[in-house]
Order: sequence, then C-alpha cells, then structure tokens
Amino acid sequence: MALTFPARFNGPPGTANGGYASGVLAQLAPSETVEVTLRRPPPLEVPLRTESADDRYTLTDQEGRTVAVAEPAANDFDDLEPVVVGFDFDEPPIFAGRGHPFRTCFTCGPDRAPGDGLRIFTQRVPGRDVLADHWTPDGSLTGDDGLVRPEFVWAALDCPSGWAAFDRLPQGGVAVLGRMTAAVYRQPIANEFCQVVGWARERDGRKIKAGAALYAADGELMAAARAVWISL
Repeated sequence: MALTFPARFNGPPGTANGGYASGVLAQLAPSETVEVTLRRPPPLEVPLRTESADDRYTLTDQEGRTVAVAEPAANDFDDLEPVVVGFDFDEPPIFAGRGHPFRTCFTCGPDRAPGDGLRIFTQRVPGRDVLADHWTPDGSLTGDDGLVRPEFVWAALDCPSGWAAFDRLPQGGVAVLGRMTAAVYRQPIANEFCQVVGWARERDGRKIKAGAALYAADGELMAAARAVWISL
C-alpha cells in the first residue's frame, strides 16, 4: 500500500506536518490508541510504502529508509489537563513573543489562510501552566460521513503540545516531533466549536515530554495525545 502526503499538509518547509502524517499512518493500526514514531521528516508529494508485521506498521521512503512506525499503545492519558472552558483568549499567541519558525505550518502557521490551514494559535492561560486556543474545523477537513477526518484531529493535537515544548527552550529554541501517541474518542463535525489545550511536563536533555487534548464546548474530551519533542 502506498501513501502520499499532499503539499497542503506541510509542517516545516518541504515536509509533512508530523501530527497529520502520524494520524494518516495510525489509521492502519487496529487500536483506538496508537503510538507513531517519526524516524525522519515525512516528505511531501512522494509515494511512500507501508509494510506490516503483526500489529506494527512501517512507512518507508523510495530508498527503503524508515520514515515512521505505528503500533498499538496503552490508553493511559492519566495526566490530562482539565478543560479551560470560558477562557477569553485575549492574550497574544505564544509565537508573538518568540517568533514563528514555520510560518506556513498546516496546524499553526499564521501565513495560512482561513479554511486552508487550521490556524490554531495557542496562548498562555493566566494562572495555569498550559497553552490553549479555540478551533472551529473547516468543512474541507471532513469525510463522507460529515466528521472531521482523524488525521486532522491528530494535526490539531500536534502543535499545541509543540509550542508547550518550545516554551521549555531558550528564546529562539526549536524542537520537532519525535513521537506521538493519540486516541480519538469523537471526531468533531465541520464548524463545531472546539478547544485545544497543550502542556509540557519535563525535559530530559534534548527530549521534551508534552501532551495535548481536544475538548468540545461542553467540556467533552474528544481526543488526547502524548508527545515527545526533540530540540534541534
């Protein structure tokens, strides 16, 4: 089976958004919760091959190098942050004080037009060690069933945890997604008001452990993720 990541869904220039790519591969694994490890940046507009052994799915490039590996994982999101319902989000996005390293990123790039990118611009929540933003999914993200496709839910969980990880780095520091474990409990519909929350827990050398969650307007947990970010 071949997978190709369209250019629209980029992260850093020339490569796929890590959450989106992980979400596409995760759908092959027979589990609600899936762990995806990115071994190298997923290329855009290039056919990639998927191989499976037991419940482990490997994505390889045209030179036979491993791009990503997906496998079932435990559903143990014990450290979820409580939902931040009613927050007005009147602070500037976190990148406003740091600069944005990937301005065309599908999830958080400010140079993406409404309806093209997700435009999730996380902000610090006063009195809390979390970042958050509202998200209203565009209709172009839905499948035939009218639900936002799972890979876009993964993408929405990606950068909020990433910006929380960036917050643990010196000014100007940048990190890339190394591993993402996520579960999607309910897919939103187009134009549904949602809220994304991201946080970082600890840093161990170049690795930063972070997480994110997607909530409905009433506080229903729709999806959750753990992530490991690697500082560059």
